[in-house]
Amino acid sequence: MRHVSRWCSSLVTALLLPALSHAQAAATPPDAAYIKAAEAGAPAEIASKAAIAKLDAKGAVTMVRAGTNGFTCIVGVPGDPDAPFCADQNAFTWIVSAASGQAKPANTAPGIAYMAQGGTHHETATRDVVMMPGPTTHPVREPPHWMLMWPFEPAASGLPTKENASGVYIMFAGTPYAHLMVYQNPNQMAK
Repeated sequence: MRHVSRWCSSLVTALLLPALSHAQAAATPPDAAYIKAAEAGAPAEIASKAAIAKLDAKGAVTMVRAGTNGFTCIVGVPGDPDAPFCADQNAFTWIVSAASGQAKPANTAPGIAYMAQGGTHHETATRDVVMMPGPTTHPVREPPHWMLMWPFEPAASGLPTKENASGVYIMFAGTPYAHLMVYQNPNQMAK
């Protein structure tokens, strides 16, 4: 009788443990870690209501979570696959254009984007910033910042084209992907 009791107990354990493990796994959505990482790209009041998406290397977008404020957050931008990035509709169109290799951004109005965790860009020996790493570039760590995704012109604006002490410059100057970089932590901006 004791043998049957132990056998029944082992059978119940063998049947229930996988079911319990499956129930625990189902309680934690598979994209929870990705959502948390993507939300780190912007201040909480923006990220908590933003759509969350995945952007692949060819610019294809997969929605993970719907949003309510017109912003979309992702993890990974061209040249920096681990950086969280949150953008309004125009700036998100800009990053999708860049990721899909379009000759110029498809947004028709300026957009704003946040990289509250900073990121990495790639520079040549002459400190020119390039979109993708190559054999003659080196990575440069960026502090937390925000961006205006619109083709600023250095000559017309008087803004510098390389990182400087002011923390404001035009990245990718002279290309259709030129945009304004502002090295100011989005999480510490005045409300």
